[in-house]
Amino acid sequence: MAEPPPRSEHELEIAAADWLLGDGRGAGSGSPLIADGDSAEFKLVDIPPGSEPEAEPDAPPPAPKTHVQAGDVRIERTKRAKIAEPARPARVEQVWSRGAEWGPSLVILAVWAAIVLALVYLAMSAGFLWPALGLLVLGGLAGVVLCYPIFITLERPVRITPEQAARDYFNALSHRLPHYRRMWLLLSEDARNSSRWSSFGEFVRYWNERRRELSDGKAGILAPLVFHVAEFRADDKSAGKTEIEARFKVRVQAPGPGGFKSLGLIPLKRGFVRGPDKMWYLNDGCLESSHRDLESDDPD
Repeated sequence: MAEPPPRSEHELEIAAADWLLGDGRGAGSGSPLIADGDSAEFKLVDIPPGSEPEAEPDAPPPAPKTHVQAGDVRIERTKRAKIAEPARPARVEQVWSRGAEWGPSLVILAVWAAIVLALVYLAMSAGFLWPALGLLVLGGLAGVVLCYPIFITLERPVRITPEQAARDYFNALSHRLPHYRRMWLLLSEDARNSSRWSSFGEFVRYWNERRRELSDGKAGILAPLVFHVAEFRADDKSAGKTEIEARFKVRVQAPGPGGFKSLGLIPLKRGFVRGPDKMWYLNDGCLESSHRDLESDDPD
């Protein structure tokens, strides 16, 4: 059999290009081109069937990346931390003391006394003896009125039991001018940062509105409300405890013909915590029930 005529260099280049572009199948018989020695000629070499390398399977497409915001990660971590975090026990950071209770009143008295004495001195220096004496008397009377918060809290709030803590708290409210400072000092830190108030000013506004609501707007200096704790029942004995819960009722009374008239009873459930001074403090200082939810009260 006669050999095929030799191919020109141009034909060999075309055949090689076809083979490269066709993954080795463009030569027609599946035979690759190989160079013959050092010459520029290429020969077709037959490859036995089945010996061709198998094509690698296509790699699976990469999974789509989920874009996670850094804020989402922080929120998720916060949620997990809250779930894993145990309940924080109630605490008392500021205990009751005479200085904390009377401090603001003493400052006001000191400022008022300095003003009165300065005016009296100026009047006497100018030769106005009687006006100076009148200023001194009026200033002294005003000073007595300013001492009212001190007079109503001369008795120390000894709270060896949770019931005593509840009584002292509501007794401070039962005055013509309630002593809100003492009430504030008888609360734990959780009670001072509640959903109703987070500062002493908001606490005072809450109780002013609450007293007006309970008395239908009649409570005031001339018509003070009186609050009595009754039917106090603790869930357990307080001896050796640092926290305890109790149920009790608050009897609300308002002045009327012939004496005080009972407006009803307000049932409450409150927690108490023992402070560093070994005294009890309330974990909630509000009065939940509205006026229409007052229970009927028929005292003997």
